[in-house]
Amino acid sequence: MNPLRNLGLLSKVILIVTVILLSLFALATYLSYRQQKAFIIGEAKEKARIIASEAIQTREYISDELDSGGVRLSAERYGLIPVVASNRIGQRVAKDVGYRIRQVSNRYRNPMNAPDAFEAAELKTFKDQPGQPERFAITELDGERVFRYLQPFRAEESCLECHGDPAQAPAFLKELFPEQADQAYNYRVGEVIGAASVTIPMDQLSRQVVANVRNVGLYTGGIFLALVTCLGLLTRLAVTGPLGRLGGAIGEIVRTGRFERKISSRSGDEIGILIDGFNEMIDHLREKTEHLEESEKRFRTLTETARDVIVSFLSNGQIILFNRQAERMFGYSKREILGVPVTRLVDEECGSLRDGGVENYLRENAGSLLRKVHRLPARRRDGTTFSLEVSLSVAESDGHLFYTAILREQS
Repeated sequence: MNPLRNLGLLSKVILIVTVILLSLFALATYLSYRQQKAFIIGEAKEKARIIASEAIQTREYISDELDSGGVRLSAERYGLIPVVASNRIGQRVAKDVGYRIRQVSNRYRNPMNAPDAFEAAELKTFKDQPGQPERFAITELDGERVFRYLQPFRAEESCLECHGDPAQAPAFLKELFPEQADQAYNYRVGEVIGAASVTIPMDQLSRQVVANVRNVGLYTGGIFLALVTCLGLLTRLAVTGPLGRLGGAIGEIVRTGRFERKISSRSGDEIGILIDGFNEMIDHLREKTEHLEESEKRFRTLTETARDVIVSFLSNGQIILFNRQAERMFGYSKREILGVPVTRLVDEECGSLRDGGVENYLRENAGSLLRKVHRLPARRRDGTTFSLEVSLSVAESDGHLFYTAILREQS
């Protein structure tokens, strides 16, 4: 069974439009999520690029300042070593923004600069493919999904003081990191010495994506709700309202049989054309009905005032007309006789008519009955019998035959 069958037109329209809009809303939300996710990832990449560039620039700036100022590094100035200072600054910034910022190298000197598996693989890519400006991906770190970004930095002349020829390195470095046990010496200018690594937790990005999608969803949902409301009001005003009035007018015609109620038309659209056509049909049917009623009135007057007995019946024998003279002759009222078989008026002596049925009798004898007057034994309501002279005619209406008998009593 179709569950929509018993719903009103307005409910069906609203339901169908709601389903369509919900489907569009779901699609729009999905596309918005993908768009927002791509936007947030792009924004995260841009932030990570800026942070990594600032870390590298900080390292190079300190290195240049130490070199131009003639500052000699020592154990007391360990914190001014460019890579150390850059890392410590990155750690302070990381506390404020919630990211992890550090400098890593495959040939690290400080264990704090040791790369993890992802960083080691990307550092190898920078070495094997010198043209790579950056590398990024979404991976897992300690069971947490994170956004990883690496930007390489290369050895400059100022870097070689600590990472070039070990014989030229400051004495305190050679004491801390002997040449035989250290891998961070012997770099050349332009060689990839390491990378700035930025790690952004994905839960921060996900929260931002969800917040943006929620805002877009609320905005879009509000628009869709307004559309459904407006469409429902418009449909009620322009479609279901006029159709409801049309249905009410038709129902009133069915109940009363009167073609009097017309509907006001306020538009020239298809509904307006339908209502105009209904009003024209009402005018036409009212005119036809008036003519029919007038014709029926004249016919009724004619039959009721006729001096002859007139009885009309269908081919199955059911009486449909019984005039006043017939009431007097047979003793039945119209209320008693209309709808009963015409054999009620025939005496039992006419066995061929009573036993074989009116329809069979008329089929077999219609030709002779219609051509000449016949005599027929009849019976009144009180049981008395008498002889009738019958003149029969036949007519057709709506594909059905009906017979009219003019009866005269024979003395």
